[in-house]
Amino acid sequence: MPRCTSRNGGRRFRIAVAALAAAASVGLSACSSSTDDAGGEGGGGAAGGTSTAVGDMSKWPKTVADSGLVKGLTLPLQPYMQTYQDSMTIERAARTLETECMAGYGFTVVFPPVGVNPPPNADDANMPRRYGLSDRAAAATYGYQLPPDATEHPAPPQLSPAAVAVLTGRKGNNPRAEAAPSTYKGRKVPEGGCQAQAFDKLGARIDFTLPSRLDHESLVRSQEDPRVRSSLGAWSACMKGKGYTVADPFAAADIAAEKATGDPTQEEITLALADIDCKKETDLVAVWHRVDAEIQARQVEENQLALQQLKDRNSKAVKAAEAALRG
Repeated sequence: MPRCTSRNGGRRFRIAVAALAAAASVGLSACSSSTDDAGGEGGGGAAGGTSTAVGDMSKWPKTVADSGLVKGLTLPLQPYMQTYQDSMTIERAARTLETECMAGYGFTVVFPPVGVNPPPNADDANMPRRYGLSDRAAAATYGYQLPPDATEHPAPPQLSPAAVAVLTGRKGNNPRAEAAPSTYKGRKVPEGGCQAQAFDKLGARIDFTLPSRLDHESLVRSQEDPRVRSSLGAWSACMKGKGYTVADPFAAADIAAEKATGDPTQEEITLALADIDCKKETDLVAVWHRVDAEIQARQVEENQLALQQLKDRNSKAVKAAEAALRG
């Protein structure tokens, strides 16, 4: 049975700003403090930064892999996905609009920097680990694991019930929470709260399910192609020569996961290095990528109109966000 990238020791990344529940949870997790003009209803704690601040961008994933066996490789569906960089531009602008909206109701809400907890991949293609491990230098240190996150993250928000209601349009942080009253102190609250209004102003409520689904399908289908199966067989034979009986790179990751007890052991690192060396010896990644790209090219052709509409909407949202940030 084909295996997908979620089993390769990496983390799939979704950035679609599609549902208000997702947008709301992002915003609430970011709020550092809030106060209101009545006193005592807002959250306590010190301010955590400004609405437009960003984390260490040098730690953000590259839009195109710049190391390892996938260096420089891209896929036809990637231009139709929202990158982490685009997502953070929109998030920064949305927080600015949310701050202004909340101020209109007497709340002061301070957001910490965006992008302080970046994912390992810039979009849903997850190129750095799409075909399993690909970076030998990283594997020599971390095995199949991701580098540890040493970033200091902002404290959880302390929002008053009133602030939550105005920010989200709900009576609680849970996306399934009951709807809050439609007014606050006699003033109408936007449907979905200040967060919904902010994303609507930016045109950023976009559902990227289509390219994500097609991307997943292409990876699964590529594993059934005779060329990939042949290369996987060669990779498996190479691994057997190194003392490992595994059918594919995902199975190798499973072995590491089953034995993981914390920090990568030398045993895990040795397995990871064998995995990558056999990929290089058999040219597995290049073959797999070529087949994957062929499938995606057909997918793009078959879904051109819908994909182009998504791309255009995302471009407009990012431009609107950039304009909002310029003030």
